[in-house]
Amino acid sequence: MVFSPSKTYSSSRWLKIFVALICLLILGLEGWRDWTEREDEFSRIESEMRNLAKSLTQHAEDTFNLADAILVDIVDRIEREGTEADQMVGMQTFFSERIQTLQALKTLTVFSEDGFVLSSSLPGHSKVNAKDQAFFKHHATSPDRKWFFGPMIPDPIGSDKVLTLSRRLNKPDGSFGGVVQISIPPRYFANFFSRIDVGSEGSIVMLSTMDGRILSRSPYIDQAIGFRPEGFGWLLSGSPYGSRSYVSPVDGILRLAGYQRNHVYPVVLLSAVGQEEALRSWLLEFQIRALRVAVLIGLIIVLGWRLARELLRREQAEAELAVLATTDGLTGLANRRTFDSRLEIEWLRASRDATPLSLLLIDVDQFKAYNDLYGHQQGDECLRKVSKVIAETVSRPGDFVARYGGEEIVVLLPGSEEAGAANVAEMIRARIEALALPHEANPPTFILTISIGSVTQSPAFGRSHTGPAELIHMADKALYKAKQGGRNRVAIAQAA
Repeated sequence: MVFSPSKTYSSSRWLKIFVALICLLILGLEGWRDWTEREDEFSRIESEMRNLAKSLTQHAEDTFNLADAILVDIVDRIEREGTEADQMVGMQTFFSERIQTLQALKTLTVFSEDGFVLSSSLPGHSKVNAKDQAFFKHHATSPDRKWFFGPMIPDPIGSDKVLTLSRRLNKPDGSFGGVVQISIPPRYFANFFSRIDVGSEGSIVMLSTMDGRILSRSPYIDQAIGFRPEGFGWLLSGSPYGSRSYVSPVDGILRLAGYQRNHVYPVVLLSAVGQEEALRSWLLEFQIRALRVAVLIGLIIVLGWRLARELLRREQAEAELAVLATTDGLTGLANRRTFDSRLEIEWLRASRDATPLSLLLIDVDQFKAYNDLYGHQQGDECLRKVSKVIAETVSRPGDFVARYGGEEIVVLLPGSEEAGAANVAEMIRARIEALALPHEANPPTFILTISIGSVTQSPAFGRSHTGPAELIHMADKALYKAKQGGRNRVAIAQAA
């Protein structure tokens, strides 16, 4: 077999794998950090929005408490002093002065038991009748003296939409005597909300928990007031506070929101910032970091691949040197140095395992004359062809073929008995003869032939005092015998 050392350039391949793993590790760590920071940013924004919603809910409750305190005061006054015309005229001035000092309240109106205006902070509406309004119907049919928070309606004393808070008036006998009602404009809350900076894409919304309609909103959009958005059930039930992202049905903006339902009045406050706008600073930092990481990974890959390429060149050069150091340049077989080392190894193995070791020493017949007749280039080609046939004939994995020197080739056959070695030798001889290469200086056949000396030893410890050198000497004697016997034959050395 032709000697061919294995060529594995594993170092450069492992370096590339290592560089790739380092890059993946950097990407993984950076990705994990960026994702964690993004989640932290979400949590921070949602916490701020929840706290803001809580504060705004308290403001709304304070506003409604103020309105209710006025209602309680007015109900008490009227029930003590009565609803006579002259008394209502006197109260009208009191109503106007009281309401004008409070921006949160639009009108204060007293309705009689039949729904007509008895007195109002806005005079001149005596013909207005409220008996068809929800707040009036509620008080007319319910003896409950508690405040009533009505749905969004057009102002009975005006045209704008308003929130209503009202209380029942009782006659001395406890029967229904009318309603005192306060109107609160949605724009009041919108104006108050607008003082709070939630960004150009943010919004603050107050909704009714009774029917889910929008009661006020900043930025103020008149068409949105009274609108009932779909998919906002999470605001009306479940936890009284929380946070989440949603797409606004009013303007289609994706927002991060916090919400808080009031425990006294049926309202919920939703404070939100635009998600894209809120994450803009984080996104900018992320892009800068991503660019830096990309540059770093690019440098690592470029430098790593260059180093791997140089390492591969070095390994290839070392492999070529190793081949040159162990291989015969002309025939491609192992050289004499490699053979000597292999022979020592196989001898020790045979001694340890008590197995036979055979050696064939092959010489091309009349090779000097062949060179003189056909030239050295043809001589070299002749040796290559002979080496190729021998290497192809010796096919077992453990067998070993080497150029011993000049036109001599040696074959190691570990584990082969004398008869098996002789068969291999004869097979090699016959195949060389079958090549029928012309050799006019090699009578009587006048074709290229070889002679082979075969020797077999069992170098077990304690049973043989021969060594590797003796094995070669015996093979050389057998080869000489084959030459003396007429060439083109196999001679077998006899054990000493």
